[in-house]
Amino acid sequence: MAAAVYADHPFSLIPTPTYKLKQENPDYKPDLFDDTASEMALVHNMMIRGLNAIYLQAQHIKQSEQKDFCKFIINWHLLLHLHHGNEEDQIFPIIEKMAGVTGIMEVNVEQHHAFHDPLDKFIAYTNDVIAGKQKYDGAVVVASIDEFGPLLVTHLADEIPTLLALRQYGLEKMKGMPALLSQAAEHAMKGLGLSGLVCCFANLDSHFEDDMWLNFPPVPAPVRFLGRTLFWFLHRGMAKFGSSDRHSAIRALYAAGDVQPKVEVQTDDTKPDAAAKPEN
Repeated sequence: MAAAVYADHPFSLIPTPTYKLKQENPDYKPDLFDDTASEMALVHNMMIRGLNAIYLQAQHIKQSEQKDFCKFIINWHLLLHLHHGNEEDQIFPIIEKMAGVTGIMEVNVEQHHAFHDPLDKFIAYTNDVIAGKQKYDGAVVVASIDEFGPLLVTHLADEIPTLLALRQYGLEKMKGMPALLSQAAEHAMKGLGLSGLVCCFANLDSHFEDDMWLNFPPVPAPVRFLGRTLFWFLHRGMAKFGSSDRHSAIRALYAAGDVQPKVEVQTDDTKPDAAAKPEN
């Protein structure tokens, strides 16, 4: 019997700043910047788990389940697309206005552009498979992710120290960040639809970092309940490819074999003030 494979690789998950600081000092009180960067890391980790799940299962999909797997890919991409659209249209411009400095988030937008074309090509291929215009080929999926995956995951990791570095502009200027991110999350939630919501729960680890994030994401209780019951049942063909069960607990992947990416991910956490902690 093959060993169980989990969606914790080949692309590494992002540790939250709050957890790291609490490990160093259990009495540490996280500030607005720690909380904002940590919540962003949790969202990014849903995307990374989903990407790992796609990568590791792509070459082990039964013919009868190929379209369901492609729907999983499309819903994974929907979260990514809405998230980056919100960043470029709302979050980044408003952050720059708060700080009073133009261009401080530009590097993140440039990173979006770096993986945009190969990612779009991959999603176009996936939609063609669903429409019956192309045959499914797991090798194509893996090769596509080898092309855009390292760029994407590098970006997702680099954005965390960028948010922490906003501390240098002061709490008074940046105090509107939590409300800004909450509005963006609400907008994304509306755009996800039922299948997108299920895909999020299917790539969420509620027990990440010693159960520190049991209440993440902060969605209304009825939405959480329906997303893990009725909606999950309706989209179970897609949800089974997720990294987590319906309770958002990590599980062995449904159809997986170990694959190593051809390109190593390089992350940058040496940005100015990226890891700077406020003095208590």
